[in-house]
Amino acid sequence: MENVKRKFAAEIGGTFTDIIYFQEKDGRSVLETLKVASTPSHPEQAVIEGADRLIPDWSDMGEMLHGSTVATNAVLERSGVKSALLVTEGFADVLEIQRGDKENVYDLFYQRRKPIIPRDMVYPVMERVTADGEILNPLDEGQIRSIARELKEKAVTSVGICYLHSYAFVDHERRTKEILEQELPEVIITASYEILPQFREYERSSTVAITSYIAPVMVNYIEKLYGELKQRNFNGEIFITQSNGGIIPMGALRKEVARTLLSGPAAGVTGAAFMAHQLGIDNIITLDIGGTSADVCLVNHGEPLVSTENKIDGSAIAVPMLDIVTVGAGGGSIAWMDEGGMLQVGPKSAGAVPGPACYDRGGNKPTVSDALAYRGFIRPEHFAGGNYPLKIENAGKVIGELAEQAGVSSDEIAEAVIRIMEANTMQAVRLVSTERGYDARQYTMVAFGGGGGLHAANIADELGITNVLVPCYAGILSSFGLLVADVIRDYVQTHVSRCSDTTSDMLKEQFTQIQEHATDSMVSYGFDRDKIVFKYAVDARYLGQAFELQLDFEEIPQCASEVASLFHEKHLARYGCNSPDNDVEIVNYRLKTVIPQDNHLLESMKYNPKLDKYYPVDSKVLIGGRWQDCKFYTWSNLPINANIQGPAVVEDDTTTCFIPECWVGLLQENGSLLLKRKEN
Repeated sequence: MENVKRKFAAEIGGTFTDIIYFQEKDGRSVLETLKVASTPSHPEQAVIEGADRLIPDWSDMGEMLHGSTVATNAVLERSGVKSALLVTEGFADVLEIQRGDKENVYDLFYQRRKPIIPRDMVYPVMERVTADGEILNPLDEGQIRSIARELKEKAVTSVGICYLHSYAFVDHERRTKEILEQELPEVIITASYEILPQFREYERSSTVAITSYIAPVMVNYIEKLYGELKQRNFNGEIFITQSNGGIIPMGALRKEVARTLLSGPAAGVTGAAFMAHQLGIDNIITLDIGGTSADVCLVNHGEPLVSTENKIDGSAIAVPMLDIVTVGAGGGSIAWMDEGGMLQVGPKSAGAVPGPACYDRGGNKPTVSDALAYRGFIRPEHFAGGNYPLKIENAGKVIGELAEQAGVSSDEIAEAVIRIMEANTMQAVRLVSTERGYDARQYTMVAFGGGGGLHAANIADELGITNVLVPCYAGILSSFGLLVADVIRDYVQTHVSRCSDTTSDMLKEQFTQIQEHATDSMVSYGFDRDKIVFKYAVDARYLGQAFELQLDFEEIPQCASEVASLFHEKHLARYGCNSPDNDVEIVNYRLKTVIPQDNHLLESMKYNPKLDKYYPVDSKVLIGGRWQDCKFYTWSNLPINANIQGPAVVEDDTTTCFIPECWVGLLQENGSLLLKRKEN
């Protein structure tokens, strides 16, 4: 990945597709940006449209970096392929039973979402091993060949394999995969020992099922996109963003497809952490408000929090993902009155098609964007750089209809819509901070996405946060995050032992085995083994507990007492209590492999204003029930250290930032706006 002179990054969102074209010219970075409307039915069309508008010649393009919602949508819309799952006999109902719990215990009519692979496509196999890897029943290879013939008749295009305790004994899964690949050469085969060799049968089975279900969809999509780019003389590599914030090469996609779920928000967190770090800020809460949702994540000392207890559409997925909380609070979120006469906002969104009413694409329901346009915060001729002129009269019409339904004025309902949307977003911020044991007031909020800067200061004010950073390129920060993301691959291996019984040699042996496997894997993708950076972690719990906490280490722990000590400390921070006299149990060993990007040009990026002086214009906005004059600034005309007193609005081609009355905005050297709460 060295000596790359040109890169192209595209991230597909629910409403817009964000594009950045990076070039190195005379030792400096030149970036061109573009927003185009997403094309949900054929997502690659928006990418190609943007590429054709920005890039005249692809022949020496080094990399195309890509994040998309294709994998996520395939799960949410149940538009994956016909797939099957092979499991140990006696465990064919694992996807149906799940964890046996109810997400909503008060819903008398609650029903679980149907499994992504139906019961009649789950095949029990004669084999069984113990948790220690001892064979109880050998694999019946004849049965596997018989199943393969049946799957061929059913025209299955993808198969997953998940046997009991395969993390301790891989031979049965490995041999099953070999037989299926012989019998079904055109079918994608996914075995759990390759992608998730860890305990908890349901989570592992669900992850394999999701991978099997969407792998052909994602592979076909990327190959189709690659074909379009090849026609434009592209000879470089496509890298796909993952939900852990890193990227992987296209060649790794078949095994890693589940790691691309919810990857768009993760790329935004990567971009936000990069921009904040340039200014010496490493403790941040990211707030990404786009057209469909608001995504929130906490970054502690430059490292985003990671979770392996994730769900998508009711199905568990146990691969590491950034701990992002999502709420239906985006610009396209629809405002509506419930049966009790209460105003609600979201989670349903107008999306890209038909979009908010003010977009004039057929939308006829009031949305957050319509409320903002009605209140004067979004000016029609300046939205998205003037490429998508808005119709304020459309916003006024749908806001008026909602106001009539609620029995209040249009002004009152427009402000109420925004207050409710911001209140919903505050709950997400509290969830990733206070409920995780972190004080949000000690963090800087980094707001991005098309709408992040419009709401961040109001939300921060309510939470006691006094600093808000709205980065340069905020409206397309997910694409920018792709440019600066490292290549990352996570590995895990279950091996259960008490700390009191675990020697230093045992710790080293477990990590060394994973490290050797990880190194071979990364080298097979074409990376230099000498450039791999390793980061270590273990999942631990008190003996008898049902769930674990992840403990991170820069180096392999010297002794198990070091693990136990850190666990006591983290348990206290997370839950407010600990029990130092109880034995700690190590459950999983984790390894993160990183190929760092060379970002020296982007790290040294300086902001160059278009003008030496800036002249705001006055326009009316609705704040606190009163229409008042507000100064509007053009972001690209602001000089370094510009001091903007609120209330004010700063407009950019990809986003808009609102500075309330008690706040001040300061333009930083990298072009970002730092908003500070004035002391009373």
